[in-house]
Amino acid sequence: MNYHIMADDKFINDFIRDAEAVAPGNNTYIINTTKAKATFIKSDQVTYLPFYTPAFKALLKKISAQDRLFIHWASEEAIQAALSLPTNITIGMFFWGGDIVEIPAFRFKHSVYGPMSLRYFEQYEERPKLKLNPMRPKRALTSFAQRFFNYKAPDRKVARTRDLFFKRLNLFLHWNPIDFEWVQRHYTTHATYKYFFYDVNPHPGEDELAIMNAPKEEKVTTILLGNSDTSTNNHLEALHALARYKDEPIKLVIPLSYGYQQYGDVIEKEAIRLFGHEKVMALRTFLNREQYFKMLAQVDIAVMYHFRTQAAGNVIALLHRGKKVFIHSNSTLYQLLQQHHAAVFDAKAIDHLDFKDFSTLLDKNDVQENIRITEALFNKPKKFAVLAEVLG
Repeated sequence: MNYHIMADDKFINDFIRDAEAVAPGNNTYIINTTKAKATFIKSDQVTYLPFYTPAFKALLKKISAQDRLFIHWASEEAIQAALSLPTNITIGMFFWGGDIVEIPAFRFKHSVYGPMSLRYFEQYEERPKLKLNPMRPKRALTSFAQRFFNYKAPDRKVARTRDLFFKRLNLFLHWNPIDFEWVQRHYTTHATYKYFFYDVNPHPGEDELAIMNAPKEEKVTTILLGNSDTSTNNHLEALHALARYKDEPIKLVIPLSYGYQQYGDVIEKEAIRLFGHEKVMALRTFLNREQYFKMLAQVDIAVMYHFRTQAAGNVIALLHRGKKVFIHSNSTLYQLLQQHHAAVFDAKAIDHLDFKDFSTLLDKNDVQENIRITEALFNKPKKFAVLAEVLG
C-alpha cells in the first residue's frame, strides 16, 4: 500500500486521479485537516486525519516494510511522521518548493527574498506574533521573548530534523533536476531522483482561444505580476522595477487571493501608490481553473520575480498561450527553460529595458518553439510511466 500524507491543496485532486489510473486501490490518501475545514479537496477517496491526532499516529504504526510513505508538502509534522517509521520502509517526497527552499528561514531567506521583500518578511512573517493578554502576564512575557530573543530556536530544531530527513529519504519526485541539485548542495542525501509533475494542463480551451484571437479595443499592455499573495513573489522589487513604465499605457493584474491577506493588502496598496487605481487590478477572490485561465488569456506579458521555483504551472500555461514571460534568473525554473533554449526573459533586466523592448511580444516562431519545449519538459507519458513504477 502507498500511504500519501497530503496538504489540502488544489493540486491534490488531479494527483489522486492520476495515482488511481496507474495503481487503482493501492493508495491511501490522508489529508492534514478535517473535512469541515477543507477548502480545495474534491475527491471522495481521501481520509481526513490531522497529523497531530492520536488516530494519525495509530495509522503510522500500521505501515510495514511492504508499504511506502509519500509526502506531499513537507511540513514539520509530515517529516516527523516519516522519521518515526522503521528504516526499512521506503520514503518518497513529491517536491513542491516552498516547503524545502524556504525552511528553515534563517538558513535560506537571503537566497529567497529580494532586499525589500526580505525586510517585510523579517518584520511581519519570520517571528511569532505577540500574544498580549493582561489577564495572562506570564504568557505575554513568554510571547515577547519568543518574538524578540528566542525566535531562531525553533528554526534550529527544524534544521536538525531536516538534516535527518534527507539522510533518510529514498525517492525525490520532481520535474526539475536543478532543484534536486540544490537539495544535494544543502543536504546529505542518497535519495534517487524520479521524474514527476502535478497536472499543469497548459492547453488553452476554445473560450480562451476566442479571447486571445479577438482584436484589442485599446492599445494597453496587460502585465500579470506574480501568482499569489506570498512574499516569495518579491512583488515589491517587481513593482519598483516596473514603475519606470508607470506613464505608459499599461494595466497591472496582480493575483492576491492565494496566500496571506495581510501581505496582499500591502502589495495592493503599494501598487496603487506607484501606478494609480486605474492601472491596477488586484485579484482578491480565488478563481477556479477555468476562470483563471480565461484571465491568463487576456494577459500580454507576465513578470515572475521569484528567486526560487514557483508559479511553474502559470509559466507553462502562459508560454502555451504565446505570452512573453519574464522570470528572475535566480529561479531554477528560469535556468531550466534557458538550458532548453526557451524564449523567456530575465526579470532582473527590466530595470534597464525601455518600454518598447519590454512590451514587444513574441513572434510566431518563438511561440511555437516555447510550446514544443514545454511539452517536452512536461511529458505526460513519461510521468505516468514513472508513477506506475513508483506506486505499482
